[in-house]
Formats: sequence, C-alpha cells, structure tokens
Amino acid sequence: MYQLLIVDDQPDLVEDLATMLPWESIGIGSVFQAGSGAEALGIMKETPIDIVISDIRMPGISGLDLIEAIRAQWSHVRCILLSGYNDFEYAQRALKSQASDYLLKPVEDEELLNAVQSAIASLQKRWMEVSSHQSAVATLKDNLPIVRSHLLGALLKGQRYAEADWQKKLDMLGLGIRPISSMCMMLLRMEDYFVGHKESDSSLFQYAITNIAEEIFTDDFKLWHMKDDYGYCVFLILPKVEGTDLNLPAIEQKMTHLQHYVKLYLKGTVSLAASREAKFPRDIASTYENLLGSFRQRIGGERDFFYTLGEDQESLEASSLSQLYQPPLLHHLLEAGQWNAAEEKLGAIFAELGLKWGDSHEHILETYYSIVSSLSYSIHKNKLWMADIMGADFNQLLNGPHFHTIRQLESWTTEVVGAYRLNVSGRAQDSRSGVIQKVQEYASSHLDSASLSTIAEHVYLNPSYLSKVYKLETGEGISDYLSRLKMEKAAHMLRSSQEKIYEIAAMVGYQKTSYFIKVFKENYGVTPQEFRDS
Repeated sequence: MYQLLIVDDQPDLVEDLATMLPWESIGIGSVFQAGSGAEALGIMKETPIDIVISDIRMPGISGLDLIEAIRAQWSHVRCILLSGYNDFEYAQRALKSQASDYLLKPVEDEELLNAVQSAIASLQKRWMEVSSHQSAVATLKDNLPIVRSHLLGALLKGQRYAEADWQKKLDMLGLGIRPISSMCMMLLRMEDYFVGHKESDSSLFQYAITNIAEEIFTDDFKLWHMKDDYGYCVFLILPKVEGTDLNLPAIEQKMTHLQHYVKLYLKGTVSLAASREAKFPRDIASTYENLLGSFRQRIGGERDFFYTLGEDQESLEASSLSQLYQPPLLHHLLEAGQWNAAEEKLGAIFAELGLKWGDSHEHILETYYSIVSSLSYSIHKNKLWMADIMGADFNQLLNGPHFHTIRQLESWTTEVVGAYRLNVSGRAQDSRSGVIQKVQEYASSHLDSASLSTIAEHVYLNPSYLSKVYKLETGEGISDYLSRLKMEKAAHMLRSSQEKIYEIAAMVGYQKTSYFIKVFKENYGVTPQEFRDS
C-alpha cells in the first residue's frame, strides 16, 4: 500500500481530503497531513512518502518551492499541485518541477482520485524499470568482481545455500562452476616491499599479482579470488574442464612460477600455502580454516615461503567450532531479538559439538565462553543487568563453568536464553503500553489540535512507527481514535452544556462547522442540533 501526504494551510480542507475520500480503494494505505511546507518536509524526513498533494499558495514555503525541495531529495516521489488560480506561470513552473498533475480548485473527488491513481501507475512503472531484469543484469556486469568477491567471502565464513540456489548464483556470476567440483585453495601473503605502502598502492599491487596469477593459471585452471579480512589473497583453483580431477603437481609448479614472476616484475616477495584437493562448495570453510592455521604455524614470519598442506597434517589438528563463528552470529541474533533464529543457531552449535567434539572438554569450554560473551554483550546493550536476568544462575557464572557434558551446557543455555527472552518481551510490552497511555493523555487534553504528527512529536516517535504500534496494541488507528474521541466529547457537550454548535466544533478540532455537522451526522445519524433536541 502507498503512503500519501496532503499539504494545505487550511486544516479543515486537509482533514476533509484525508478522511472523506476512499483512499484504500485505490491502493493508499496511510494518509498524512501537514499544514505547511516546513511541516511536510519534516514528515518526509521521518516517513517514506510516495505521493504528495499540495496547495500552491501557502505562507512560507509555497507548494512550488515544496515540490522543488522534494525533487532535490526524493526524486521518486510523485507530486500533485492544487491551485485556485488559473495562472499559466504557475502551470509552467509546475511542469518544470515535474509535477505529476496540476489541478484547479475546487477539485472534484473523482478528479483527485484519478490523479492519484495516475501517480501510482507512474510509480509502479518506474520501480518496475528500476528492478527490471535488464537493469539488474547491467548493474551486475558493472559490479561483477565485487559481487564475486562478496560471495566467496561469505563462503569462507561458512555461508551455505541450497543446491538449486547455488547453481543460480554461479550461473548469474558467470563462473562456469558446478557444485561438487574438485578444488584446491591457495593463500597468498604479500611481504617486504609490498608492506607499508598506502592503501591505494597496496590495492594496485594486489591487482597486479592477481593478473599475474590469472596469466599463469588460466590455460589449465579456473581461478576465483578475493582479499580476506587478514590481508591474504585467497584463490580457489578449479579444473578447466568440468568433472575432471585436479592435477596437484601442475598447481604446485604454477605456484612456484607465480612467486618467481612477482619477484621479477613487482620487486617483492610473496609466501604461498596450498590445500590438498577438496570439494566445492562443501569444503570451502573448513579448508580455509585449516590453511589459515597452517600458514601461521608452519610459515609464520618466514619470507618467500612455499607450503602445501598434507592430508595427514590436516586430520591431526584440532579446530574450532565453525557454527559458533559463521554468520549470523549469536550475539547479532540476540541483540536484534530474533529469538527463533537464535534457537536454530544454538541447535546447530550443539549439533556440531555433539557430532565432532562430544568427548572434548575444551570444545565445551569454547562453546560456553562464546555463549556467555554473546549473552553479556546483548544484555548490556539492552541496558540490563545479567544478575537480574539470570537470577540464581548468575552465581554459577561467577564460580566458573562446571559442565561435564554437552547436555548440561545445552540445558543451562536454554534456561538462560529463555529468561532473557521473557524479560525483553515484557519490557517491550510495558514500553508500548506506556506509549499508548501518553498518546491517549495528550489526545484528550489537546483535542482541538491533536493529529498524528503532533502526537508523534510529543512522544518522540516516528509517525509511521507510532501509527503501527498504536494499531498493534489497540486494534484501532490513531486517526480513527481521534475521530471517535472528538465525536464522543462533542456528544457529551451537546447533552450537558449550553455551548453553541460552532463553539463545540472548534473545541473538538473542527474549524469548519459545516464539516463538523457532516461528520457528526455520519456517526450518529442526526445533526448536532437534532441530537441536542432529543
């Protein structure tokens, strides 16, 4: 559903247009109101608006100035201008400002609805063009190296995709790779001469090195590369012909050539480490972790070094739990309140722990400290105390872990995360209830001037967010609530006071008495005077 903003310095006209036309029937979900150009721009900074209807002649920022300001900041917004002046200069400037329509007052309801429908059609066409296949393909081609690099980076961190999704991504990126291909991974570290240069020069060196690698490898292999978070250049080496095995001796020979040509032409040294043959994409994350560890342990601070990881060395080494550290991370899920996803994440962590390291007390400790770190970060970020959340379990935290089995750790984690979730959910409910109370108190005491924008300003919330929260908690929109409150107060005053009808209309926020009478009759079936007489 689209969002509409109506701007006019006559509040009764704005109210009339906002509430009396069947906006929902043409696809408008929310209608916002502003009494000036400045207020309109304020609303647009806080709320995504799709279409603006504005009067031309307003004090301060005119309607023409307003749509020019909108064009400068929100070029996708469609603007419709209303004017009581059949002036060619106004129309000419409106056309230059790319107004969607220019209507003369008094405008008929059907004419205005048609203009908004036309603006919606224009928006739909524009966004379809933006999101079209041709546009997406052109953008993808321009950014292909970056997109490929991001995908490889996600794989190194353990991101997984369904096989069908894999094939789509690989085809889209033009990599010519199929799942379950043989692969070898190579890490390259730039050294000596390359170190200490400014970032732009370092990027140029990296570009030159990858070009040399492409030149050396691509007659016999496919290469896919990126620079990782540790500064290594990561290369996936895949067979040129799909379905064939890798020639590892040939890869080692080309690696020595790469070292030689980098030293010869770029005057710097690089160290290289290569994995044994593995399967793409299944083994990417584990192969990367093993290579990183081996690079640190076996190459370390040596320069111009070459190393190939053997299968026997790989199998004897311990490794960390991949599920603990691959995205989405547990502390991100807890911080965002994505409780179901956090439960799934914990399930995957404990499943891996049980499958690979069920007898390893060290890995139970690693899991425990990682979970405690995530919990403390999230709890403190929410301005809460762990002792308040955890109760008696906090003492266990102070005394250190006493878990001897995975089941004990999993049970403790489930209990603590459950208590945290319950506390946060309760606070959110209390917070929303407090907002509702403030809204209703303000509306009751400022009925003559209350609107969604003034109430939102009073409670320091975005109008769109406030509207959603209020409806979620009460089942009623703020505009409907204000209208009902005004009618109830007007009915009470008609029964119990001697105030004149135009005075009652002004006291409940209607500057135009005729409009008040119309709305009152729609609600009660009789005019205010007939109601009072009865």
